[in-house]
Amino acid sequence: MLDESFSGAAIPKPWEPGGKAGAFSIVDGSLQGICSPDDHHGPAIGVPIPSRNATISFRFKYAKPGYFLFLLDGESQFGGSAHLLRVSLAPTQLAIQQDRGEPASHIAQGKEKREADKAGRILPALTKEQLADPKFYRVEKLAAQPSKTGDGQWHQVFIEQNGNDVLVQLDALPPLAAKGTVLDSPKSRIVFLVGAAGTVLVDDVKVWENTRSSKALPGAVK
Repeated sequence: MLDESFSGAAIPKPWEPGGKAGAFSIVDGSLQGICSPDDHHGPAIGVPIPSRNATISFRFKYAKPGYFLFLLDGESQFGGSAHLLRVSLAPTQLAIQQDRGEPASHIAQGKEKREADKAGRILPALTKEQLADPKFYRVEKLAAQPSKTGDGQWHQVFIEQNGNDVLVQLDALPPLAAKGTVLDSPKSRIVFLVGAAGTVLVDDVKVWENTRSSKALPGAVK
């Protein structure tokens, strides 16, 4: 469904950058994303990939350590379109996460967070009542393992999503598997996000429709 090497001079269509102007550009045949120090959310760039189950691979490297996130968006069981799957590629940890809760709750919390940041306030910890409410938006960590990607070298990522099952392999590390609860729905796009004042290069992005009839993932491609 997608095979992008960013070999042109400009960001190819239909990739859609968001965030501060100029945050994404093509540098030496790769997509570069820069998060400015005053950007608390981080710029994101996405491309449509209509599918049910997806297999994704790409390479990335930190030109400046910060934070890097892959997201898989689609139809939320709580209504509307939303982030569903997150693969966090921080310099010292690989993590699989899922977004759960209503998109409206996500938007409201984002607005509250921006207002708190502007006022220099720290938001209170989530209450038991909030976490007990299935409609209340939250990001849940499903699995994690240590990694070392802040070395300025290129790293290979392989992601396989089938129903609620996810498998991620980073370089030659053991595959990391997880089972979510909100991932088995039509998908609409993939997204890359750069945060924590980092600079990240991305290249060789490939996406396939995962056509496995079984929900069980046998393992990552070597």
